[in-house]
Amino acid sequence: MNTISSNFKVSEKDVRDFNEKGFLLLKGLFSKELIEYLQNKISQELQVPSDRYQSGFNRVKYDIFEKDENVYNILGDETFKSTMRQLTKRSLLFTQALAFELKRNESKGFPWHIGTQSFGFQRSEDFGCTLWFPLVPIDVTQQRGGMSYVPTNRVSGKFMYDSVDPSVFNYLNEKISSNQETSIEDYMLLRDGPLNDPGMKKLLDYYGVEDSFELGDALIFDKYVIHKSVKLNEGEIESRPALALRFTDVNAQYDKQRAQNLEIPRKHWNYAGPTSLHLIIGKEDGDLMKDSSLFQDDLNKRII
Repeated sequence: MNTISSNFKVSEKDVRDFNEKGFLLLKGLFSKELIEYLQNKISQELQVPSDRYQSGFNRVKYDIFEKDENVYNILGDETFKSTMRQLTKRSLLFTQALAFELKRNESKGFPWHIGTQSFGFQRSEDFGCTLWFPLVPIDVTQQRGGMSYVPTNRVSGKFMYDSVDPSVFNYLNEKISSNQETSIEDYMLLRDGPLNDPGMKKLLDYYGVEDSFELGDALIFDKYVIHKSVKLNEGEIESRPALALRFTDVNAQYDKQRAQNLEIPRKHWNYAGPTSLHLIIGKEDGDLMKDSSLFQDDLNKRII
């Protein structure tokens, strides 16, 4: 299957914009054939959220399309590889695919956030990025249902990875070890609260960018881009499924403490997490994630 549009290319301005803002809308990246394939398959893959943190979505699934040949075809396409290398200026490792579905007039999705779950098991300074694309059209003047994202040259989420997340988990660990009362509500408040208190939310809402998407369009954004879901309003489309592909620098290192921190909700409040990737992608602190046994059978297909 041809997965990438044959005439797709990025310009020097596109590269500059991505490096300045942290995101770039890639118009017409994916082929009609690929989008139709994913549209036909996505419904049987998605599941009702298993935990409260994902409950803003109608259905969700982490670790989706594992070892799917058409995903491998994306990663192996020469145009795609050239595009990703031009934009990020590095070699990349594909780690995970995930999908989220919003239901018309009901689902709120995620508020302002960063990708702590998907990038929370690597070192803060290691590069990570996401390729996100909806499987239905998105019109910001009509039904909406896409995302809003803040340019990193306005407000970067780097401080969340560097300082806030480590402090949140240190706080929770100290509370738990000293038998002080804490709860899943505390966890959710601490994870979402810093980016969604009234002052910060007002700033992010002001600078947030919201684009329309035709089928085949995709958004690439690095892990420091603060983003949120946009509600799917009244209109013809009943639900909005979207797929996200996660990438790290090919030499990204496993951060064992951060990975173990992601287990706090599961261990202490029986909070079913959406994925166990953070536990199995590395063993010792500092391991190169590309050396994970998880990828031993298909590493050559995952590296760009």
